[in-house]
Amino acid sequence: MTSHLESLKPKAHERIRQLKYCFRKMLEASRNRIVFFGGDLNLHDNELRQAGDIPTGIYDVWIETGQNLRYAYTWDMKWNTNLSFESSNPPRFRFDRLYFRPARSTMFNLSPASFKLKGQQMIPSIQRFCSDHWAIQAKFKISPSS
Repeated sequence: MTSHLESLKPKAHERIRQLKYCFRKMLEASRNRIVFFGGDLNLHDNELRQAGDIPTGIYDVWIETGQNLRYAYTWDMKWNTNLSFESSNPPRFRFDRLYFRPARSTMFNLSPASFKLKGQQMIPSIQRFCSDHWAIQAKFKISPSS
């Protein structure tokens, strides 16, 4: 599943409602299926807490791969100059996230192996980044079930 949850602080209540809905859909999916959910969630950490945190059985890929601070900020106005912020402390947030719920009964296990950010090079011809958000690249390890 992919989503673009409501943007900006005034829409926090709606964003929390949307996040709860997506988590519920992940949990309701057949246990024979692996479920991924991610996108531009515009999510602040305090909003995740208000939503009741990540439900048991659902995992945040960035957390599961060690919470590397190099890849923490997917919306980083310190480095991404597509938007102009006149500040000595420009905003940096982990708005884009990827969650997964493993299947219960399969012939293999799926586990997160790496989490990186992409799109951090300017397009030379226009001296702009392709987005004001960095892209998530996640790799998973597949191993036989025991």
